[in-house]
Amino acid sequence: MSAPVSKEGKPPPTLRIRTESGTARLLRTIFLRHNARVAALAALTLVAALAAWTLLYQVCSWLLIFALTVFGPDRDSLPRGFGIVFGFAAVCALAYAWVDQRLTPNARPRDKKGIVEVISDFILVVPNITLAVGGTLRAWQRLSKTELLQAAALLHRLGEEKRVPMSGVRLQIPDPASAMRVLLALQLTEIIEVHRKENEFWLRLNALRPAALRSGHGNLAET
Repeated sequence: MSAPVSKEGKPPPTLRIRTESGTARLLRTIFLRHNARVAALAALTLVAALAAWTLLYQVCSWLLIFALTVFGPDRDSLPRGFGIVFGFAAVCALAYAWVDQRLTPNARPRDKKGIVEVISDFILVVPNITLAVGGTLRAWQRLSKTELLQAAALLHRLGEEKRVPMSGVRLQIPDPASAMRVLLALQLTEIIEVHRKENEFWLRLNALRPAALRSGHGNLAET
């Protein structure tokens, strides 16, 4: 018996749900691609940070030589120990930027700032770029085989039930640490999304999830 044909003369897309092990293998591939993008972005950020520190060193060197030429003894070379002082100042700036980020992790930009805040933001530009390398690498995802299977089971459940309460995830993934890793990985790769309704947080499949996990691609489908 031939397959049904749509009005346009084309057979409708086949909607079938993968086995959980098949979905787990697909998730591994998706996470590998995600990690490749994370590594590339971290490498670019590191290059930008090194370039910024080099430029800052050159500017500080030029300003110091200029000041010594105008206000001090005539010389065309840097004082001995300038590199050590610059390195120490860079470490202090990095430490200050790290503390500032920990004290104000979700600080929003304001329209008006004091002169001290403006100067602080200017000084911390290069240290913040440097610290962004570590922040980018924190998006790296590495799930165990068991966690991949648990993530796949959760996706199948979402495909069947449309949405799942956040509190119900613990029934499927008992270990809190594993549950957090699975949920974070699925959110970072835009496979699931979280929305709040009344006093409950709900999980559902993200409309922007990878194509292989959408309806009509012979993979995980919303039924």
